[in-house]
Amino acid sequence: MKRAALYLRVSTLDQHPETQLHDLRQMAAQRGYQSVDEFTDRISGTKSRRPGLDQLMTGARRGRFDVLLVWASDRIARS
Repeated sequence: MKRAALYLRVSTLDQHPETQLHDLRQMAAQRGYQSVDEFTDRISGTKSRRPGLDQLMTGARRGRFDVLLVWASDRIARS
């Protein structure tokens, strides 16, 4: 079974990461992935330092998960 990390990011106070989390957990279950890590940032995507993304990168370097699930590509990186 593949180990999945989930990354969520919201940039405004009126956005709720729980919406993304629900969808990502469901996606992992549908694909038969074991969700092993969840990383969340409540910050603009234009910021160069994001604590959740930094933790995600550390986990990736350490081999803590096999796949990364992101609600939308603009949640992890801008153009």
